[in-house]
Amino acid sequence: MIQGLRNSILQSLNPSILDQILTMHEFSISSEIVRTVLDATEKNGGEKVLSIQLEIGELALLNTEQVTFWIHELFKGSMAEGAKVKVKTIKARIHCESCGYKGGMNLDRQDSFRHVIPYSCPQCSSFQIKVEKGRECILRRIQAVKE
Repeated sequence: MIQGLRNSILQSLNPSILDQILTMHEFSISSEIVRTVLDATEKNGGEKVLSIQLEIGELALLNTEQVTFWIHELFKGSMAEGAKVKVKTIKARIHCESCGYKGGMNLDRQDSFRHVIPYSCPQCSSFQIKVEKGRECILRRIQAVKE
């Protein structure tokens, strides 16, 4: 059933359109991260951002490579230009209300359509799941100095 749903979605969507939509999403999220980094650094008297640390859940609908790319691009010409961007991936954790399963999911990171297909329990294939972890996007740390 899931495979049939996946195939229907794949046939109806143009991959280049989906990639453009997802890229716009990453750009807007990256813009907010950059704004937060620059505002917080300035507010705390920092003059140069050395690095930032992000935690992004594997169900957050974000491509970490694109987020990192856009952050680097948006840092250009600012006090954060050249700062390192470290990203830690937070593994998904679900609870299935049908069979009681608690644990991770089997996600195919290479599948660009994985975000449009409903998630199901890896044990019983039920869609009656609650995501406990894995949707977050957290700016965990900003390392900055006064020059």
